[in-house]
Amino acid sequence: MIIGVIGGVGSGKSTVLDYLETQYCAKIIKSDDVAKELMEPGKEIFNRIAEVFSEVIVDGMIQKEKMASLIFSNEERRKQLNEITHPATIQEIKKRIKESNADIVVVESALLIGTGIEDDCDEIWFVFCEREKRIQRLMENRGYSREKSESIIDKQPADEEYNLVADEFIDNSYSATDTQERIDLILSTLPCGF
Repeated sequence: MIIGVIGGVGSGKSTVLDYLETQYCAKIIKSDDVAKELMEPGKEIFNRIAEVFSEVIVDGMIQKEKMASLIFSNEERRKQLNEITHPATIQEIKKRIKESNADIVVVESALLIGTGIEDDCDEIWFVFCEREKRIQRLMENRGYSREKSESIIDKQPADEEYNLVADEFIDNSYSATDTQERIDLILSTLPCGF
């Protein structure tokens, strides 16, 4: 069973992933983590980034704060970075899906749809959370300002876009217990009966 988990930043996808991993022994593949691994010094992607974004390389390392500031303030530069990182990240995720022998493999990505990875998924789950709660979570958990939180949310697909492609809807605006009960219900109704 391959599940794609989508939803905007701050929606609580990690809550869903953690529960699937601990309760159902799911293999978790986070697209951001895969991309970060591919951007480590010595990797081909790092070398391409160093050529195109030399201003964010200090002492042979990508300065994350500089890179984030650059790509969130300049749409053209963000597109350049995505053109470098996305194809390799998608290829690596597909490889990890094929190599896994877990009963449940979960691929988490804010931008799963349109990558081709969704074709490998048996189901797509949309993790929803009310906008204001998302902003509060980003401010509390990541130390972002309200302005930065809103800017990031506004650059991602709208909830309606996620919901259009989702097989299941998980409202993560309430307690972790509510979210866990929803996951249990979804999995109990699948033909494979987890």
